[in-house]
Amino acid sequence: MIFHRFGHSVLTCAALHVLVSTAWAQPAIGGGESGAASSARVVPPPVEPRREESIDAERQSKPRIFRGNDQVVATARPATVPAGGPLTFSFEDAPVADVVRTVLGDIMGVPYVMHPPIAGTVTLASRSAIPPDQAVFLLESALQANGLALARDARGTYHVGRADMLRNLGSDVRQASPRVPLSPGFGAIVIPLNYIGAGEMAAILRPMVPGDAIVRVDTVRNLLVMSGTRTQAEGWLELVNTFDVDLLKGMSVGVFPLKHASVKDIEAALRLVGGGGGASAPSLPGTGAVAQAPRTQAPASLGEGNPLFGALRIMPIESINSILVVTPRASYLDEARRWIERLDQPSDNGAEAQLHIFKVQNGNARHLASVLSGIFGGASNATSGSNSGVAPGLSSTTGSTFGQGAAASAFGNTGSLLGGASSGRSGTGLLGGGSLGGAVGGRTTNMSGGVAQGSQNAQQVGQVVTAIGNIRVMADELNNAVLVWGTRGDYLRIEATLKRLDLPPTQVLIEATIVEVTLGDNLNYGVQWGFKDSREGSSYTGAGNISSLTGGDLGGVAQGFSYILRNGGTTRAVLRALSDKSQLKVISSPSLMVLDNHTAAITVGNQQPIRSATTANDTNSTTTSTIQYKDTGVGLTVTPSVNSGNLVTMQVDQAVTEVGDAVAGADGQPAFLQRQISSKVAVRSGESIVLGGLIRDNSNSGKTGVPILQDIPLVGKLFGTNRANNTRTELLVVLTPRVVRSDIDIREVSEDLRDRLKGLSVPSLRKSAEGAEAKPPASSQ
Repeated sequence: MIFHRFGHSVLTCAALHVLVSTAWAQPAIGGGESGAASSARVVPPPVEPRREESIDAERQSKPRIFRGNDQVVATARPATVPAGGPLTFSFEDAPVADVVRTVLGDIMGVPYVMHPPIAGTVTLASRSAIPPDQAVFLLESALQANGLALARDARGTYHVGRADMLRNLGSDVRQASPRVPLSPGFGAIVIPLNYIGAGEMAAILRPMVPGDAIVRVDTVRNLLVMSGTRTQAEGWLELVNTFDVDLLKGMSVGVFPLKHASVKDIEAALRLVGGGGGASAPSLPGTGAVAQAPRTQAPASLGEGNPLFGALRIMPIESINSILVVTPRASYLDEARRWIERLDQPSDNGAEAQLHIFKVQNGNARHLASVLSGIFGGASNATSGSNSGVAPGLSSTTGSTFGQGAAASAFGNTGSLLGGASSGRSGTGLLGGGSLGGAVGGRTTNMSGGVAQGSQNAQQVGQVVTAIGNIRVMADELNNAVLVWGTRGDYLRIEATLKRLDLPPTQVLIEATIVEVTLGDNLNYGVQWGFKDSREGSSYTGAGNISSLTGGDLGGVAQGFSYILRNGGTTRAVLRALSDKSQLKVISSPSLMVLDNHTAAITVGNQQPIRSATTANDTNSTTTSTIQYKDTGVGLTVTPSVNSGNLVTMQVDQAVTEVGDAVAGADGQPAFLQRQISSKVAVRSGESIVLGGLIRDNSNSGKTGVPILQDIPLVGKLFGTNRANNTRTELLVVLTPRVVRSDIDIREVSEDLRDRLKGLSVPSLRKSAEGAEAKPPASSQ
């Protein structure tokens, strides 16, 4: 018994292995491998996922719902009912003030306040005893006829006056509820909505209510806040209850999958049947989805000029090749289904191969064609030239690319533009014969039978021709389209793949700031002196021309430590020790927008002329110089790469070239100081990264003063100035990438740029300039 179970298990495992191997070895779309090729292939064993991974994948594929309690506002409070028993009253042309005083003060005994002016007369009577809340309701109606309102505040005090005066009173807030009646008086009413949107309900109410009745439309909590009397609010609530119904339950929805036709063609036909005139151009006769004329994006419903506008909505769902129909009339679904079945019919030549054109909307046709070769590629045998299947009127192309074997390309044998293959040894590749025909160095045979070398083949450079079994795919780069030669069913499968691959390209906005930081320790010491002779009109000035300075000027010149020597008021000397500490200079702050995996470069600077050669002419004693120009300034080159998590990897090449001092041994030619950074970094979108470390040290010294006297030992320092300068400069590059994936991101980037430009308006620039003029200028040495 044990051996029997074991044998049964072995047989079961062997059967499962055969089934898995058979499913694994199925050919690609449209392809068919020979028996020899199939038997020669090595079938990898299936990899069974772990149980934990299967459970997690199953859990993630199911919808997860977290329900709330449907409460977005506090529970409605019970209406405040005035105390007291039933009462009766009768007024005939009585003043309003007397009626308010009698009803509220004498009969009901509640506190009240009247806000003048209160004028007019009231005729009010009750034939029988009525409860107090009904008496207040009658009084409110009588006051409204005289342009007055009645409101009750949070403390229970009633206020009588004009509505505009009571609006800012802070009256008691009431909430509309089917279980709690509204309290009498004028004030705010909160109306929660169950099904209809607050914005849509407000649009319905606005033509029917006073202009100031709608206080707020809260789309988050889906409610309205209105202001009015109880009489007005009751009429508004009847209108709200009329439209606040479950619209989804009343709508009929139909999803109709298509078997043969395109969703765009069916949608255009349905619009035409419904009286919309058809927004889409029909297909060419006998070509299915072949070479359709350009058309605009169809709306989600029939146009306003259509008699069925609002009663029938048609939405094409291209991902599942279906038509979605939404209508409040269930009978329309049956009619729509009948028309879709009439239109969704196979064409007469649907089983024959024909040319289909896929217009690329976002990407690049060459790239999409090459991706298709990797997705649907499969090995196949060589096809003879007689059975190449070349389309009538198209020439065959023979070209070797970068494969192995005689006249064999990397993807198989040589082949024609649309599938023809030349004679020769078979080559094993990814796609089969004719996959990349039209390469450099091949030859082209035209319709007349002649052979064109080289120049004719140059036209084929850049084209991507892919053979997928009996299907041929080529990129038309001139029109940015993908050409597919195959049956209708094959094209629909390839079209679904192309639509998923044809995505908008990702862009990156790179904001760069190039800063030069100078840390200096400049020491300037010595004596700047001057004296003035006792005779009028004669003066002798030394270095610095201090003889013309006054006492107030000395403070402006001597920034730092100053020591003044005076001799009889005629000789002045200033001993200075100045130290400049920090300087920061923004060299450039460019912003670059570049496609993902593309290179962007920007250069800001000048071209410096330099003499490269000198030619002397002995005949006429002339000298000719050859001048070349060298780029100086800031150059930035960035190549970003973005992954799905918005991590941006950047290849950064930064160079700063400056003109230095003239070189003594180079006939006065200037020297060039170049600092360069080349690095590859990664940073999240919106975050900044700093590149630095390019440091330059400059040291120089000098001495100025009165000739001969400055060289006298000990006292020579009184007649000269010594300068020592040691400068340390470091170059910093701050990069901030921002990933731009959609039109919304582009608008945000544009708005950010406009906000920056607003800061550069003329008034702000004028204010900055006035502030700079008001600042005292820095003194020079």
